[in-house]
Amino acid sequence: MPITRRHVPALRSWNLPVCRKQGGGYGRETAVCQVHLRLPNVASHEVPPVFDGRMRRLFDTGHREEERIVGDLIATGFDVAALDPATGEQWEYSFISGHGVAKLDGKIAGIPEAPATLHTLEVKTHNGVSFNKTVKDGVQKAKPMHYVQMQLGMHGAGLTRALYFAVNKNTDEEHSERVEYDLTFTLQQLARGERIVSSDNPPEKLHEDPTRKSAFQCGYCLAKDICHEGGMPRRNCRTCIHATAEMDGEARWSCARHKRDLSFEDQQAGCANHLFLPGLVPGEQVDVDPAGNWVSYRMADGATFIDGNVT
Repeated sequence: MPITRRHVPALRSWNLPVCRKQGGGYGRETAVCQVHLRLPNVASHEVPPVFDGRMRRLFDTGHREEERIVGDLIATGFDVAALDPATGEQWEYSFISGHGVAKLDGKIAGIPEAPATLHTLEVKTHNGVSFNKTVKDGVQKAKPMHYVQMQLGMHGAGLTRALYFAVNKNTDEEHSERVEYDLTFTLQQLARGERIVSSDNPPEKLHEDPTRKSAFQCGYCLAKDICHEGGMPRRNCRTCIHATAEMDGEARWSCARHKRDLSFEDQQAGCANHLFLPGLVPGEQVDVDPAGNWVSYRMADGATFIDGNVT
């Protein structure tokens, strides 16, 4: 039975459904692909993604919808802080020595089920299929990435509840549910993130065969060419064997070749001494010359690829 805030003046009628508290395990069927998490971190796609005007408008629509929903929540009588008053920017919390970040759409109080409890706020727009699945199964099962984002947001903010607010872009239907903080699950995700960030080798793929029906997510993944099609990564410091994501400082990367820290601009540019992390090269390593700074590989078609400066 929905809870209606009839006593609160509003721009329009507002129903906040009775919310499902989430908790429990995080099985393989709801896992987020580790390669999908790793590759953007190393900026390794050979060609950076280019979005056409339609996609850019879709992104912009999502951002505008978030702002509209926050405004409606405030107008309805909820206490919402969309920005961090200390910075004037979106609430943001960093993890894994700055190599991971969680951002909130806001903090909200006045939820009917727990009026005095401050919640983090996560606003998401969905197409019809995604929305209906979320309503039916709950965010943890239907949208595991969103669930992880909320857990990390609560962890960073030091709060124990989150409000997930979903909007159907096709019909403007709304769905909300409260999510409970799960410390064990969150620590597992942070440990997983640290393993991914600090590993020199690509993590386990979610699917070995991208043509299988269960691997539909691989079809629209930006990492598909590298993960499954033998594509080459971009040359930059984050794909280089000499670079390390350090676990002290704030998002600090260092270069063993030049023996110095790397700025973000350095990492994007790379240098002439770049050598790919072997695990990112779609071939078998054959030979290496540390002094000459080169590595040779036998590629899938039998060709030889020499990475580095051979004189």
